[in-house]
This record gives sequence, structure tokens and C-alpha cells, in this order.
Amino acid sequence: MALCGQYSSLIKIDSLITSANYAEAKLLVLNSISLTSDAAASAILLNKSAEISILQGNLDEAEQVLNAVKSDVIFIQAITKTNLGFLYLNKARNDLAMENLQQALVKFTEAGKQNSLEAAQCLSHLSSLYLSTGKLNQAEENGLMSLQVRQNTGGRNGEAMAASYNDLGLVYSQTDADKALEFYEKALSVYENLHGKDHPKIAIANTNIGFMYLQLKLYGDAVNNFETALAIWNKVYPNGHPSQAVVLVNLGRTYMQMGDQKAALGYFDKALATYHNSYGAKHPDIAYVFNQIGTLKLAGNKYDEALESFQEGIIANAPKFSNKAKTANPTVDDFYNGKVFLYSLRSKAKALEARHFGKTLKFEDLRMALHCLYIADSLIDDIRHHSSDENDKLELGGSANEVYEDGVRIAYAMSEMTIDYKRYREVAFYFAEKSKSAVLQESIADAAAKSFAGIPDNLVEQEKILKSTIAFLIQKLSQKPSVEEENYLRESLFNLNQEYTAFIKKLETDYPNYFNLKFNSSSPAIGSLQQLLDNKTAIISYFIAENDRRLYQFIITQKHFKIKNLTVPADFDKYTKGLNNGMVFGESQSYQQSASVLSKVLIPHFSKSVSNLVIIPSGRLGTLPFEALFYRRNKTSDYQSMPLVVKRYAVSYEFSAGLLSQKSKIKSAVTSPSIFLCAPVQFPEKDNLAELPGTESEVNTIAGLFANNSTSVVKFKEANEDIVKSGALSKFNYLHFATHGVVDETDPELSRVYLQPGQQEDGNLFAGEIYNLNLNAELAVLSACQTGLGKLSKGEGVIGLSRALVYAGARNIIVSFWSVADESTSQLMADFYRRLIQNKNQNFRETLQQAKIKMIDEGKYSLPYYWAPFILIGF
Repeated sequence: MALCGQYSSLIKIDSLITSANYAEAKLLVLNSISLTSDAAASAILLNKSAEISILQGNLDEAEQVLNAVKSDVIFIQAITKTNLGFLYLNKARNDLAMENLQQALVKFTEAGKQNSLEAAQCLSHLSSLYLSTGKLNQAEENGLMSLQVRQNTGGRNGEAMAASYNDLGLVYSQTDADKALEFYEKALSVYENLHGKDHPKIAIANTNIGFMYLQLKLYGDAVNNFETALAIWNKVYPNGHPSQAVVLVNLGRTYMQMGDQKAALGYFDKALATYHNSYGAKHPDIAYVFNQIGTLKLAGNKYDEALESFQEGIIANAPKFSNKAKTANPTVDDFYNGKVFLYSLRSKAKALEARHFGKTLKFEDLRMALHCLYIADSLIDDIRHHSSDENDKLELGGSANEVYEDGVRIAYAMSEMTIDYKRYREVAFYFAEKSKSAVLQESIADAAAKSFAGIPDNLVEQEKILKSTIAFLIQKLSQKPSVEEENYLRESLFNLNQEYTAFIKKLETDYPNYFNLKFNSSSPAIGSLQQLLDNKTAIISYFIAENDRRLYQFIITQKHFKIKNLTVPADFDKYTKGLNNGMVFGESQSYQQSASVLSKVLIPHFSKSVSNLVIIPSGRLGTLPFEALFYRRNKTSDYQSMPLVVKRYAVSYEFSAGLLSQKSKIKSAVTSPSIFLCAPVQFPEKDNLAELPGTESEVNTIAGLFANNSTSVVKFKEANEDIVKSGALSKFNYLHFATHGVVDETDPELSRVYLQPGQQEDGNLFAGEIYNLNLNAELAVLSACQTGLGKLSKGEGVIGLSRALVYAGARNIIVSFWSVADESTSQLMADFYRRLIQNKNQNFRETLQQAKIKMIDEGKYSLPYYWAPFILIGF
């Protein structure tokens, strides 16, 4: 073994383990232990013995051995912790696995061995652990670090490299099938060169490749790869092993998708028997098989049999729960694997709902289904709370959204069946709102919690520095650095993320109130939202149920609450794209046709007293300017005569009702009206951006509307990133940036606003940097290109510059959906501020509405292209 070359037998032991000759390896370990008097050598050999036991599936035996290992050598302690982490990963004790693997990393660093093959193995196990808990970003990060360490040891074509290819293939199998196949085939090539065709590692590679073919619906190729793997496992483990069961499950899944239910069930039953033989009654892998059997039964309308299987799955995945009654569920914290538990709960709810409509018509079935979804909802919150990586939290939104869609559908159906309809309407609204901006709300609650929990300023500043440095490294990595620089940046980012995770954990320990406050936000009740409204304002919250192709409108006024359940029109996506494209490219017919179709399902009718609308969009609706729709049927092609929503209603938007409620409790500390105006006008050659000469007059005109002592105007070279980051912006009510912006829909943190470079900054104000600003503004205006767009994230909405500004402390923002000539933009903005100064009692919605109507009425800029892209986000 590399770390102890003086023990020649270890090299032979490693070779035997690699070749899956476990019995011979174990015998050699025992013989070597009996021949040595060296405590360090004995400790390493005991670790090898435990590693073999884990690979054989003898987990209790491995645990006894590892608990008996004693050593004062920090490096050996790190190896022991790594093997304990691997053991608990196999036992599905993710909490203990994480604890031991994190401790192992610390000890490798203390021993100066963070770049050893043993440390790489620890990172590999961490990658597997994060993957099993749905934290894909952290799984990828640890997998790449493990690969990098192994590359740096010089063994580019060795066993360890192939293991890293496999790890990364598993991660990418969740997001990018082609990339996953590429890594799996690299691993297979290495294994074939090292071991020939009938080796366990070949079986692993074939299983992984087969899984990807299954995802791609290439069933013949999938079956061939699985059967090749199974044949190898049958030779290696004639008495059965979990690795065989993995292949059997995937063969079952393949035949299930091919429509051969009998063959599928046969493979699932064999897999169950194999798992039970290795694990006993409880393990998440067993739960996974029961979930597959339940799904198979449900597809055949065998409701009760499906429910039995899902209940068995829940039991197998819960350490303390063994109740087979369909009415029973474990507590939200009683599980081995959260992802598997979530699938079981949702599937059980679907089976109960299907049994109601397909067989019993009993209201109790729907009540039980809703109870399952409430537990699933709490589980989602718990998983999110225990993730330190924002991208992983966002990734969770996809599977969470499925739960929320089921909750909305079932609760709405229940509201139609009972006299207690108000209760279930509120439940439907609750689930719809849980699908919106949960991560953003948690982030804002986190910032508030630090203040209320009395966390010292120096610790808050320390966190800010950590987050700023992490954002900086992410930006540098995105700029295609050299291989050497990329390795350095990736290692630095990995270490900083580790430091940040430890920092937050210590905060939660040292300041328990912080943890409680941080996760104490709840979705607002309808009554509390109604208290925020006057008699002229209505909230319309939309929810698109993708699977059912339904559109729910939750309509809230001061005294009433109702739900409209509508069918999503055919070609809905085409019309949402057609609306914006028609306006941007001046295609009047496309715009009018799209607006007419969309208006029928998106714009409800209100009494004349309602003149203000707060729109809470869902999904792709977050990129539509509702003011450009029609409030009644359109019969003209004259834009000045069209029944445009903007003429009937003053409109603003919000990310979620919860955020609306949060922001309503925060008031600005700045009392006198003051404004910061920023216009770079010209841009560095490196950015390849056109000049914006109209922006100079725009900010000068706006500045003239305010008292001199409350205005700060920075233009040309003065409009640099240094001043924006200096902290000076916190003193202003209003912030106005007249500049270029760009949205990165792949990586939202890299969306940016262009400024002039300063002495310390490059002039690119990234979204990741905006998050770290400390704003105190009632209104922030990005009079720039496409600043209202971003990445569409399921369960979170549009993620871009708007979201960053809200987090930074702007209570209202004006952003744009597309690029507009700076002359018309300057006119709109100047008129907006003029009206704002003149009518101090008027809200931002009505002020922006009147400025837009003026543009339409004057004729020169009446096309929606000029006024529709600018929207107000806020209340």
C-alpha cells in the first residue's frame, strides 16, 4: 500500500481486494496481523480486514473490527474514520457516515496527507454520500476533487482513476446522460485493460452503462449490459450479494418500462430475496424495490396491493417504524434515506388518490393521501435545512414540485366535495405557495435570524468575506482557466466550502436561537394576506400543474378568496413565447393572437373597485409582462385603442406570497427621499458593449427632480464597481442603474451588471456579488437589458439579478425583460420619477402604470416593445 511501503504484504492484499479475491485477502490479513508486533501496522491491517468485510456485505463484523482499532497516528485515525464512513454509508446511516467522513478529512489535513490516495478515497465516499441524499452539486464537487488528487499522484490509468470516473458518472447520470456515459465508458476501458472481461469492476461498469441506456430508453442495450454484469456477479458471488440485487432491480425496471410486468415482478422478487439475505429486513435498497413493485401494481390498478408495497417500503426505510396499517406513517425524522422516503410517501398518496377515484369514493382515502403529502412537505424542508449548498437546495425543487402539485390537486378536489371547502382551499394555496421561492425566503429569513439571534458583527462580516470569496472563485472557474489554474481554483473552492459549512454549523451550535429563527418561516395564511390589502388591490397567485396540464388561479382580495381551476391551452408554450417575440420583433399578428389566447386563462374579471393587481407567477409565467395582455376581448389592431391590462390595472409582481408577507414587516431606515444614480455611459473595449449616450441625460434629468443634498450621481469613470461595493448604497432610498446587463441562464450567479472597472474591481458586478451587498432601498431600478430574466428553476421561479437584489435588501425593483433603445427608456424613467416626486401618496405600481399609459397615449412609443418589458417586482 502506498502509505506504508514497509509492509510488503499490504501491496498483495490490495491486489487481492481489487481482484475481488476477498477470502484469500482476509486470510493474508489475519496471517500478517499474527506476524507483526508493530501497532501502526496492526491498525492498518485491521482497517484492511474491515474494508474486506464491508465489500463482502458483512457490515456488523466490519463495525466490530473498526471500533477495535486504536492508534495515536493521525493518518491512521483518518483512514479508520474513512472506513467507518464507508461502513455507515453502506448501512444507510447517512448521519454517521457524514460525521466520520468529515472528521477523516480534517485528520488528513492535520497529518499533511490531504493529497494522498487515502484522502481521495474519503472524498470519493463523500461524493457517494452526497449523491445518495440528493445533493448533486456537493457530490460533483467532492468527486472532482477526488479525481484531481488521484491525477496528481500520477496514476492516470490506474484503478483509482477508474473509480473516480465511476463516481462522476453516477453524479452526471442525474443531470446529463451523455456525460455520464462518457465517464462510465472511460472507467470500462481502464478496467478492461487491467482485468480482462470477467472481473467485478467490469460488472460495475456494465451495470452503470446499462442504467444510462435504460434512462435513454434503449432497452435492448440496457438488458445486454445488465445480463453481462449479472453473469459476472453470479460467478463471483454464487451465494448472493447486494451487487447482484442492484442488477436484478434494474432488469426489473427495464422490463417494467418495456411493458412486461410478469418479467419485471420476477426480477424484483429475486432482488428482494437477495437484499434480505444480505441486509435483513431494513435497508433503503429494500425500500427502493418495494417502491418499484408498488409502482408496478398501481399501473395495473391494483390499489390495495400497491399500498401494501409502498407501506412495506416505508417500513424497510424506517429504523423505528414497523406498522403495516395503511393509515400509519413514521415521524418525519425516522428514515435511512430521505429521497427514498420521499418517493414512498408521494407514491402512497398517489395510490390512495387513485383508489378513491377508481374504486372506493371514500373521502378518507383523500384525507390519508393529504397526510402523506404533509409529511413529505416536512421532509423536503428538513432535507433543505440540512444542505449547505444553495445549488443543491435548488435542485431539490424539482422533486419537491411533484409533491406540491399533488397537494394542490388533492386539496382542491377535497374542497369541491365538502362543506368545509374553505379549509381545503387554504390547503391547496399552501401547497401552491410552497413551490415558490422557498430557497430565497429561507435566505432572507437567515439574514434576519442572524440579527435577532444577537450574532456579533465580526462573525457576520466573516461570513460575508467567505461568501464573497466563494463567489469570486466560482466566477474565475467559469472563465475557462488553464488546467493548472483550474485545479488550484477548484481545490481552493472546495476548501472554502468546507470552511463555510463548518462556520455555519458552529453558528447554529453557539447561537441556538439562530437555528430556530432561521427555519421558523411559514407560508402566510389567507387571512394575514388579506390584512395587507386595501379594497382596491387583489393578489393573483398562479400555479401550473405540469403533469395534469391545469392552471390554478388563487385570487385574494380584502374580503374574498377563491380558486379557478383551468385547462392549460394546447400550445401554451408556443403562445407564451409568441407573446414576447411578437412584441420584441414587432410582429403584431403573433402578439395579438398570443395575447388573446393567454388573456382568457390568465386575466380574471374583477369589480370596478379593484384597480391594483399583485401577480405571483408560476414557472415560465415569470417571464411574461401581464400588462401587455387584454382585460377584455380585443377587436382592434390600434395599440392606443387596445384593452390593455396596463390601462385597467396597476400591476406589480412578487416571487411568492411568503416573500410579500416577509417584506411587509421590514421598513426602510432611510427617512428622507434620496437617490443614487449610476451611468457608466461608455464601457471598456474588453466587454465589447455599445455606448449608451442617452443614459447620461437620463440620470441628469432624474437627479434634477431631487433635492441636491439627497442625490448622488456617478457617470463615466466614476460609475465603477468599487463605489457600488463600498457600502455607500445603504444610505439611499432609491438606486438607479442605467447600464448594460446580461443574464446567464446556465449559471445564474454569473449574471451581471456592467460598470466601469475600479482600482480593486473589474467592472463586472455579478449576481453572486450582489447577494453580498447591504442595501436599504425602497426601490432599485436596473434600467438595463434583460435584467428581469434568468434561469427557470422548478419550485423556485426565475433566478437572476432580480432575486439577487431582493436578497441584498431592495424591497421593490424595476427590471426589464428585453433590450430597449435608451432614448425611450430615458423618457419612461424620467416620467416615472417625476410622478413619484409629485404624488408622494401614490404606490410604485400606479406611478409606473401612469408613465406607461402616457407613452402609449402620445403615440411615438405606443408599441408594447417600448413600455412592456419594464416591470415592478414588489408590493
